Order: sequence, then structure tokens, then C-alpha cells
Amino acid sequence: MILRYNYVEYIMGKSSKPIQDQSKALGQDLIKKNKEFGKRRGIAQKPIDEAIPTLEKAQSEKSIVGDNNSFIILGRDRPGNLYSGYGGRGGTQAGRIDLIAGVGGSYRHKDGSYGPPNKDTIINPNFGMDAARIYISQKADIDRYMGLAEVPMQSPAGRSTIGLKADTIRVHARNDIKIVTGRARYEGTGKSGEKLSNGGKNEVVGTISFIAGNYTDEEQRSFFDLLRPFGRVKDSRRKLQPIPKGDNLSECLNDVVKALQELSALVGDNTSMIQKMDGALIAHTHPVAPSPIPPFPPIAMPPLPIPGVNVPGYMASPFVQTKSVASIASRQLFNKNLEAIKINYLNETFGSDYINSKYVFTT
Repeated sequence: MILRYNYVEYIMGKSSKPIQDQSKALGQDLIKKNKEFGKRRGIAQKPIDEAIPTLEKAQSEKSIVGDNNSFIILGRDRPGNLYSGYGGRGGTQAGRIDLIAGVGGSYRHKDGSYGPPNKDTIINPNFGMDAARIYISQKADIDRYMGLAEVPMQSPAGRSTIGLKADTIRVHARNDIKIVTGRARYEGTGKSGEKLSNGGKNEVVGTISFIAGNYTDEEQRSFFDLLRPFGRVKDSRRKLQPIPKGDNLSECLNDVVKALQELSALVGDNTSMIQKMDGALIAHTHPVAPSPIPPFPPIAMPPLPIPGVNVPGYMASPFVQTKSVASIASRQLFNKNLEAIKINYLNETFGSDYINSKYVFTT
């Protein structure tokens, strides 16, 4: 188990670098001496020397700078260099609070290695390069800043925003979590309700999009078609699709199962009618009159029926009866399987694999 865990860590990038890297920090001779004397090793949260770049500061910004490449910046909207964002274009009502841990975390050095440069390198904030960042802005085009895939019915340009980016993000509530879009339910806000951050009307409910892989373009697919056994059918399907609503899906599947049960009943009625017809045909006879005897009977002529004797009119009964019995047994098993599906997947109380979650809900 330990080997597997370490292997997964390595694949995910956690174990690919040592936890301590001072190779790009200034004053390498002093760092070596401190190591020899056990100083500035960082153990127990004590000071340590490491590479920290110089973050280019705008005239309108105020910063709180930590000793280990951590920054809190108060200024105007600026995702990158001084000319970026609404602040770079002279916009007003574009205040920003920017929290960054690890500026230039994936900066590429000339030797091909990655990591923060030292203070001789002036660097700008960068969503694609900073290790972890919380971006709070009064006015921003956050999807474009973060390089996110487009989503239909969303237009986040020029809106107040909070953007979070890191290798991993966790949100843990000891009780409940709600992800809500639309206006807050305040009293006294008039007919139009709560306004947007710029005072505009908030008339759109908004969507919630879960996007794995940051990709929403239509995806191409190909599949086999029984009508075209020697070729594959190709078409496209949208990648971002709506989530089914559990109660509606459960009701739909119940209707499908009910329809199948009704179809099974019709098949049973059909089988019963076939059996009755088969019995009636077996019981049916009809008299056959003697044929006139030709003057020269042919060789190997079948025996003629005796005048006045009834001849059976149907001879397929054993086959039909056998198939009917097998059909009845199969239909009974089919009905039992349908009932099992309803209990296991569609019964909220007793279903072992009930399709709806007990704890996650959506509108």
C-alpha cells in the first residue's frame, strides 16, 4: 500500500521534487555555511533562505509581503502586467484584493528547471504561473483571465468576481454547502430584486457548470450501426450537457418499466390466444369425400381416405404448445426482473442502489 501511494504521488507530481530547494536563492555561499552550522534551515517554522522574485508594484497598490513568497495586494483590477485588466485601462469601480502564495511557482529558468526566480528577476502576477491565488475584483473578465472554457448562456465580462486557482482546491463544510445562482431573497428590494454589483438589473438566473478538463467544445464520436455493418457512423455531440433531475428521471424510468410490464401483459394475452387457437384447430376435423378411382391408378399412390371418416385439419400442436410454455416461463422471469429493477433502483426506501443521492440536490 505504501509503494502504491508513493507511486501515485510521483505520477501526480508530488514526489518529483524535494521539499526543500534553495538552488536559485541568492547568497549560495552563505546558505552552505548556514547548513553546516544548522542555521536558517526552516525547521519548526524558523527562517530559511529561498528564491523569491521581485513582484512589480503599481503606483496605486499597497502590499503586504511575507518572507516566503506570499503577497496580499490592494489595488485595481490587474490579472497580469501593469496594462492588464480594467485597472490597466484606467477603469474606475475596479478595486482588487489579490492573495498570492508562490509568485512565479512554475517559472521556467534558462537551464530548463522550474521554480520561482530570485529577487533579481522582476515578475508580474500570472494565473498560469503562480502557485496559488485568490483573486477578488470589483470588475473583471475572470474567465478570460483564468483561461477557462466558454459556457453557453454565461457572460462574465465586466462583473465582480472571486477567482480561485491552485493545484487543488477543497471546500469543506461541517454541515451544509450551497451553490446558488440568482438574486438573494431580500425584502424591500422592489420588483426587480437585488441588483448586480454595478447597479444593473439581475434578470438572469445563471448556470452552474461542472467542467472536467477545461473543455466544452463539441466532441466527435463514431459508433457502429446495424444497418451499416461495414462502416461506422460519425457525428458530434456537445461536451457540456445538463444534469438529469433525480425525481424526474425516477418518474420517467418508472413509466418505462410500467410500459414494459404492459407490453409483457400484451405478449401474455397473445400467447394465451395462440394456445386457444391451437386447441381449436386441433379439435377441428372435416369429412373428406372419396376421390373417383381412375381407370389406371398410379404407382405408389397414397392410400385413399375411407369414405365417411373425418381427417384432422391441423398437425403443428406439439411445437406450438412447447413454445407457449417456454414463452410463459420467460415472461414470468421478465416480470420478476422488472420488479427487481423497480425495487433496487427506483425505490427510495428499500432500494439498495437507489438512483438518487440522499445528500446532493440540484435545480
